[in-house]
Amino acid sequence: MNRHPIVRLEIGQPSLYRNPENNKLLMEGFILEKEIIVKGTIPIHGTLTIPEGDGKYPAILLIPGSGPIDRDGNDRKGKYPTNLYKELAHYFAGLGFASFRFDKRGTGKSNGDLLAAGLSDSVEDASRSIDFLRSHPAIDQEKIIVCGHSEGAVVSTALGERINPAGIMLLSGGVDNLMEALKKQRQLAYKELFALPGFKGWLNRKLQIDKKNEKKYDKLMGKILNSGQDTIKVQYFFKQPAKWFREHNAYNTREALKRVSCPVFVLHGDKDPLVDSEVLNELPSLVKENSEFHIIPNMEHGLRNQSEPKSILKNRKLFKEALRQPLNDEALKKISTWLLLNFN
Repeated sequence: MNRHPIVRLEIGQPSLYRNPENNKLLMEGFILEKEIIVKGTIPIHGTLTIPEGDGKYPAILLIPGSGPIDRDGNDRKGKYPTNLYKELAHYFAGLGFASFRFDKRGTGKSNGDLLAAGLSDSVEDASRSIDFLRSHPAIDQEKIIVCGHSEGAVVSTALGERINPAGIMLLSGGVDNLMEALKKQRQLAYKELFALPGFKGWLNRKLQIDKKNEKKYDKLMGKILNSGQDTIKVQYFFKQPAKWFREHNAYNTREALKRVSCPVFVLHGDKDPLVDSEVLNELPSLVKENSEFHIIPNMEHGLRNQSEPKSILKNRKLFKEALRQPLNDEALKKISTWLLLNFN
């Protein structure tokens, strides 16, 4: 029976799942959630989710994607309430896995300046979170999995070569580093702009907007890469995360994957315009241990159902529409099968 988590779960309350066959709610035991502060120069606030009961549980560290999103996967202004990481945490609990999800620097309850943080800071915060899980009496230290979504897939790769976890899950990311992914996103946007019907498409092709935009981008990146500052201002007013760009630009995810010595699981959606799924074919030649990847039909970047064609120009509109959809059932099946087979 396939189970889908719903968001109405409070601390110490029953874990509820919908049966997709008849839409009835099923009681699946209890989970406990606790607010945690991971100590450090910049304390990290997060939520520890544990299935209620005795014994030690395998655990999953959830590493969030880019932007000002909190431990649950929601943005500061509440425009995009995905609750993705919260739903995943509750789904993992239903499988018998504990999890820890946290507010990045400058988001939620965590202090710090998000724009001043680089890849190294994200890895450091995730590493401290792993140390917390390893010290917890309810966690099986030999079965701690790192799970990164979007940019978190790069952070998870960097953390994986550093700490050697039991396993690595890369959701909506993997193999490409962030700068490679951003370049492919721009190329896809140019392709869509050139394909616009009528005068708009003709004008975009005539003006060679791809070449003009890439020159502007190269100029901006030159300024960023030659800067030693954490942030710089562009056009006098717009603050840019210079350290973030520099460190992601320098990080080689493929070489890092060669140094990973644990099972690796990667999941993409075929409606996701932010990733290049072709690069996943490289995975078996990069990872020492067993690896697997899946490209899920009709799934977008946030792991939700999407029936509309993939489009990077319409991505924001499609993303907002996808928020009304449940997490993709096939994706959850692949995740649960891998987790239970390797860490149960």
